[in-house]
Amino acid sequence: MFFSLHIVSTPIGNLKDISFRAVETLNIVDKILCEDTRVSSKLLQNFGIKTPMMVYNDHNAVRVIPKIIDNILSQNETFALISDAGTPLVSDPGYKLVNACIENKISFTIIPGASAVISALVLSGLPSDRFMFVGFADASKFAELSKINSTLIFYEAPSRIINTLEQMRTIFKGRSVVVVKELTKLYESSIRGDFDFVISKFKEQSPKGEFVILLSPPKFSDVNRIEALLPLISELNGKISQKELSRILSKYSGISKNTLYNYLSENCND
Repeated sequence: MFFSLHIVSTPIGNLKDISFRAVETLNIVDKILCEDTRVSSKLLQNFGIKTPMMVYNDHNAVRVIPKIIDNILSQNETFALISDAGTPLVSDPGYKLVNACIENKISFTIIPGASAVISALVLSGLPSDRFMFVGFADASKFAELSKINSTLIFYEAPSRIINTLEQMRTIFKGRSVVVVKELTKLYESSIRGDFDFVISKFKEQSPKGEFVILLSPPKFSDVNRIEALLPLISELNGKISQKELSRILSKYSGISKNTLYNYLSENCND
């Protein structure tokens, strides 16, 4: 199938992580859309790619997208979209261009590859069956995020990391923390532990590099988990016996029948 736009993942550090397909695609398209030509030119030079570059970023997306769409439709040009590092559309404005392609029925595809989010999650050892990428840390959203039952993933700058971790410590209490820095690069490293330990490590040595912060899911007590079931308890209590309700809720939630029965006996009228 012919594609007019190729969303191409690039290395997040180690240039050897680029795929054969990515190099081939960057060589054959008419233009490469990049965030910063100074950054992308280093990658292209390393692989002998001479395809012309065109800047596409947050600052010029609204102005540039119509030109890209017109060139595809009127001149049958092909484009590759890359970010400075990693997979486009993750924390960058690529989705605006993809939406424009969808609206204009223009075909596009993905050349998968490196992603700091997924790489950090794999290295962290934290639960990966349910996770949420939040983007750059924003303390005003921590209280809301603390209620989400999943591993949380944040980007953060070295100048802010200690302050961010200290703010997280007051909201995300009791959670395990993993901070990964310089993914796939020479000085890649991970720090694991509670907030006090991780913060102390950064205070020992001034933080440098690019960081990903990962927080384990919240540790819910039985009381927290039962409180989440209150709408269901309110609906069913009195319609069936507390013994039967305990059995149903236990099967639904994983909480023991005895714990549920004791809660119902103490807090609900049959």
